[in-house]
Amino acid sequence: MKAILQTILSQHRHDPLYFWLGILVAIVPAAAGILLLGVSGWFITAAAIAGLAGTFLNIFAPSAIIRGLAIGRTAGRYGERVLTHEATFRFLTKLRNNLFGAFANGNAVRSRTGLVLNRFTRDIAALDTIYLRLAVPLVLVTVVSLCLLVVWGLVSAAVLSVGAIFLGLWLAIALTAVRNADRKNARRADAAADAMVLRAADLAAGRRDLAIYGGLEQAASAVTGAGERLNSAEDGLQQRSLRLVSLSSLTGQIFLAAMLVVCALVALSGDMSVSLAVGLVLVAIAVPELMAQILPGLSNLPRTALSARRTRSILDKDVSARSDVSSHRVEEALAANAPVLRFADVSFRYPGAERKVIDHLSFKMTAGEVLAIAGRSGCGKSTVAALAARLRLPDAGKVTLNGMDLSAMPEADLRQSVTVISQRPYLFNDTVAANLRIANPAAGEEQLWTALEQARLAQRLASSPDGLQTVLGEGGLGLSGGEQRRLALARAFLTQPDVFILDEMTEGLDAETAADVLARFMDFRGASAVLMIAHKQLELQSADRVFQLPGGATAQKTP
Repeated sequence: MKAILQTILSQHRHDPLYFWLGILVAIVPAAAGILLLGVSGWFITAAAIAGLAGTFLNIFAPSAIIRGLAIGRTAGRYGERVLTHEATFRFLTKLRNNLFGAFANGNAVRSRTGLVLNRFTRDIAALDTIYLRLAVPLVLVTVVSLCLLVVWGLVSAAVLSVGAIFLGLWLAIALTAVRNADRKNARRADAAADAMVLRAADLAAGRRDLAIYGGLEQAASAVTGAGERLNSAEDGLQQRSLRLVSLSSLTGQIFLAAMLVVCALVALSGDMSVSLAVGLVLVAIAVPELMAQILPGLSNLPRTALSARRTRSILDKDVSARSDVSSHRVEEALAANAPVLRFADVSFRYPGAERKVIDHLSFKMTAGEVLAIAGRSGCGKSTVAALAARLRLPDAGKVTLNGMDLSAMPEADLRQSVTVISQRPYLFNDTVAANLRIANPAAGEEQLWTALEQARLAQRLASSPDGLQTVLGEGGLGLSGGEQRRLALARAFLTQPDVFILDEMTEGLDAETAADVLARFMDFRGASAVLMIAHKQLELQSADRVFQLPGGATAQKTP
């Protein structure tokens, strides 16, 4: 509940005007609906009694009140929908920007995968109910209940006692729902949803290989199994919701019966008019509907709390990281002669892994140096590249760039200082120019052609009728593997970073193409340092120094 309360307070701080306007306007249709039933019941009964007794009754004032309440209820309902949703959308816009900003900056998220992104989307969707289904109904129920207690107390002590007892019962139901929130099924549903997304993505991406090796049925079964686990967890949450609704409905029916009996007894004793007693009974009919407004929020409380805890944790970490930026910039200024890249006692373990893939790794690079990281497959070479590019964060130790802690660098500064060229560059289903300008949005056509010339791809694209406007298919479809690698190289040529990170850039290329790509890169890099993940002799010979990474052991420096 702490995370939910923090989210509510955060929304209030973001826009207190719309926060309270939505709540105040929401009270209007609720109060108008209750008063409409009460006044209508009193008026109809009083008119019937006056007709039977032949006495005069002013029907104009009650009729006008009823019409005003009906109009107020309709207008209030519309205003409540507009203002509460406006307040929610305004807050979610800020929350979404902050959350995805933390995701992009990498300050608070250890992994920037599609699964994490999908989870963010689900969490934001869950949080839009906090204000609409918890904050607004809670204040609404509290205010209207206090008003009802005052009215009942003015009318009769017996009516007040019955009303207070049953309002207390509804309060007890709400507190029990909060205390006994089904967190286990909420976590199970969340994990099953993640598993279903992963299995479905694997099935779609690997359908060709699965079809070749006969694994389609097994992969489909994995998706179905995750879906069944999700349904099972959601069934548990739904049963809890049904029990809550049933208990509240039963309380409402008993409350109505008790109020009917008490009002009848008080009216028979002469302490209350029959018309007022009927009005109070009709008001009692509206109370369970009022209490039902908070039930959807209480039913979804376990999932909402899980999403709130996750988002608050990420945002708090991001704020903490941003607050450290200024101090790290002072540190950077004092360390003008610091190594361009430094790993200081860095350790990293993948989630769920038994051992660390990187264990107390330390090295440093000077400006312009080419350092090769070598070792057997699986020893952590690509992990070193990911840590150096802040695509992952270390579990222990520190990675610094020009003396500044990498985890505290603003994303824009980091991406201007570090350029990564991987063995599988991603090319978008867009024009060649658009794919190149990812590295430098302001680059003109002359710069693009120069970069393509340096990557030895200009002639190939010049022969295309559309030139730079040639549209590539998904994943660079339309270019060969070597041409895709050259286009990625041209994209890198549009940057001027402090450090280039090459993650087995020549992997999968024939010897001649690999030598040409590497030579062109080395000619272009200028004074930039190069961290090269390598296992080919060609790449190792291009390095000034080589670090050998034994699997699971501390890295050793070799000449």
